[in-house]
Amino acid sequence: MKQIRTVLSFILVFAVLTAFSPAAASVYAENSATDYNGIKVAYIPIDNRPVNLDRAKYLARSVGIDLLMPDEDLFRTALDNMQPNSNGTTYGDREALVEWLKSIEGDCDYYVLSLDQLLSGGLVSSRWLSNTDLTLEYEIADYIITLAENKTVVLFDTVMRLASTVNYEGYQMDEYNLLRSYGAAARAALEGDELTVENITAGYKYDAKGNIIASSLPESKIDKYLDSRSRKLKLIDYILDRALDNIDFCYIGVDDSSNGTNIQTNEINYIRSKTGAKGACFAATDELGLMGITRIVSLLYGGTNIKVTYYGGAEDYLADAFDFETLRTNVTTHISTLNCNLSESGELQVLVFTNANHQTAAAQLIAQAKSNIQNQIPTIIIDPTYGSGNRALENALVSADIDLMLFLGYSNWNTAGNAMGLALANGIARYLYLKNSSVVTKSSNEGFIQAMTFAYLKDISYKLYGYSINNPAAEGFCSYSYLLDKINTSRIITGLAPYNTSTHGMVDCFDFRYPWNRSFEMTFDISIASGTGNFYKPGDVTGDARINVSDYILIRLYILGLTQLDEYASAAADINGDGKVTALDYIAARLHILGIAEINWQN
Repeated sequence: MKQIRTVLSFILVFAVLTAFSPAAASVYAENSATDYNGIKVAYIPIDNRPVNLDRAKYLARSVGIDLLMPDEDLFRTALDNMQPNSNGTTYGDREALVEWLKSIEGDCDYYVLSLDQLLSGGLVSSRWLSNTDLTLEYEIADYIITLAENKTVVLFDTVMRLASTVNYEGYQMDEYNLLRSYGAAARAALEGDELTVENITAGYKYDAKGNIIASSLPESKIDKYLDSRSRKLKLIDYILDRALDNIDFCYIGVDDSSNGTNIQTNEINYIRSKTGAKGACFAATDELGLMGITRIVSLLYGGTNIKVTYYGGAEDYLADAFDFETLRTNVTTHISTLNCNLSESGELQVLVFTNANHQTAAAQLIAQAKSNIQNQIPTIIIDPTYGSGNRALENALVSADIDLMLFLGYSNWNTAGNAMGLALANGIARYLYLKNSSVVTKSSNEGFIQAMTFAYLKDISYKLYGYSINNPAAEGFCSYSYLLDKINTSRIITGLAPYNTSTHGMVDCFDFRYPWNRSFEMTFDISIASGTGNFYKPGDVTGDARINVSDYILIRLYILGLTQLDEYASAAADINGDGKVTALDYIAARLHILGIAEINWQN
């Protein structure tokens, strides 16, 4: 009798598992067997500002990466009137950073490294140091060169901005303005064999006609500024000469640029001639670390095709006053460096707002965003119009009846290039992870929630309300409290093969602080109370708040080993609560759909 029951049970299980055609199964069996959760990536940021520190951590967590970083004291920048680091300087400890890198070599194969930090102690100090004895710098560079021979290394560096940093080593706004005008003055453009480091530096003081460029600044300050530029150019030249064949890629950010042939132009053209396909040079700095991390993600999972749509008609103009190329060129360059291709058939879509004064364009973008959500099309939104003073898209986006967290990336950071990089790095990395990882973890979902919460609150709310993000009393569509409510009532995407969404735990923000004593660099902690969230309920494997054919197909594919489920989805698939997913759970889902035996959600 026992044998008969066993045979009957087998027949029942077989009948249930074969109840649907192979064609139906193939639609959902696209997930690869790839699982890079927990892979270690060493990251040395350009400095300790939140955009380089907190956002990098959230991005890495959102794709399951274990981000290895040294103690913050080793890469911290201290502006005037701030406590120096433990090594007594106001910039990073370069020798200690190299020792840290050496200590993790045996445990890490992927590296995203800031040359500004390793060679100069950070972005700000790279604009200030003017030493001509580069013995220490060349020793560090030689270590990086050797490291790249055995490890996967992504480097990022900057072309020195037109002026140095206010409130560092006594530098003030008047000096900044004068020096920026000096740097923006037209120089003679060098070409061909004339484009050398020696000729570039020799031409720093002269205008396009060969005349000395006048400035009311003391000559000693001009000389120091030019020595800093020369130092930076020599260091990146040294690295590229010796490491280019072995590194994976080198991002070069051009900070605070301007249109025309200025003091940066020959430097940019020279670096581009050196890097070729192994590097890219574009206007942006604050997103370079995130771009480097996403570059690693694209190496692990492969790239994808992306459809980009522009709204407002300004895509073929300068992105903003700090860029030297068109908005379209900058977006395209960002995407190509992440191993992705532009395609009208791309299943990941990027919507770019180009004209802050174009109310109709804002409405059109929001309409497309809503359509994409309805049609389960993963979407990234870029709003590079911060400097315009107009908030058309911000207001339209936040006031719309739309789940903000169903977008994979968003930014309206301080300059256009940075907004592009932040949105694309976060969105493309998350897309590649959801599309290709066989396991989507709870921790990655929480990292994504943190990344998007920071993006909305930091890029929108604090700017509009006098930097009062920690003042919930502010009112309006873009206020802190309103945005946080929108975040907490929004679903997130937790899978793409097949497409799944879910609710999440309650998000809260606390410990608002200013690591650089500047409102612009404010940061805060983000917590997610998992006990108050409800990602999945029994039988609702897709997390869409209902049980239908998609749910029991997923259970079937999971039992057959044709797809993977994250911990929430697998918990939902265990309908009878016996700690495993079997044919009994599949039967329960099917009986519920047929109206024979309802699955109880009251508990």
